Amino acid sequence: MFREMWSRLTRGGDGLPREKVDAVVRLIDQYLAEEAVKRNLQSDKQTIHPRDLPPEKREALISEIFSILRETKKQ
Repeated sequence: MFREMWSRLTRGGDGLPREKVDAVVRLIDQYLAEEAVKRNLQSDKQTIHPRDLPPEKREALISEIFSILRETKKQ
């Protein structure tokens, strides 16, 4: 799901490099997986959305994503 969304966002000449997209997707997956384990969710139907993260985790996730994006601009 996330890969499809990022694929749509990055098509064209100015898209993010593939390795940066993969890094952001892995980061989001990591945060959501950690929260799912905390909540004892065990099936695909029991999913976590980034907005379901506690505020401090959501802010940390956003900060890390922006850090990845800043690294992209420096290259």
